[in-house]
Amino acid sequence: MGHLKLLNLQVLPAVYGDSRTYFYTKWTNDGFQSTGCLNMQCPGFQPEKGAAIAPGGVIDLVSDPKGAKPNLNLKIIKDGTSGDWLVHAGLNRDPELIGRFPRSLFTGSFADKANGVLFGGVVAGPITNPPPMGSGYLPTDDKNAASISNIQLVDRNGHGWPLTGDLSKFETNRNAYAVSPITNGKFFYGGHEQPKP
Repeated sequence: MGHLKLLNLQVLPAVYGDSRTYFYTKWTNDGFQSTGCLNMQCPGFQPEKGAAIAPGGVIDLVSDPKGAKPNLNLKIIKDGTSGDWLVHAGLNRDPELIGRFPRSLFTGSFADKANGVLFGGVVAGPITNPPPMGSGYLPTDDKNAASISNIQLVDRNGHGWPLTGDLSKFETNRNAYAVSPITNGKFFYGGHEQPKP
């Protein structure tokens, strides 16, 4: 079962040894039984020469809930000629090609097309003291909550179709975290604790 995940940003001291924010990818061809890895810890992702960032790279410019909100723009396209999954990224600018996951990594249907797409945030921690997700604000506060916007599906001819309807959502701890409905290709997510002013 092929799987490619771009979670945008990740803070994970146990993996990286600090509390900085990292650009994060993960892939597998068989549900992580014998293939796949995090970022570039194994052969798989092929970085583009001169790319501004690669999986596992630090992103120092992060959002301030009450201030500047940088945009990380991501685009993943299935190349019609090679069949590779092309990854484009840009921080506060249009995304540019940063590398690819070769078609040869995957077998079955994922070698040809994606069967699903997930958007959102993930946190892990003790139930008694769960960490904040996104900016820490619940999605009811659309001025300060984290958001994902300009969600589009791109067809085989390269034409983008904005996501205009809501999708099903998955919330594992609704008392701490939530996600808003998708409206015009945008939604808000996060929660648990309001950051101190």
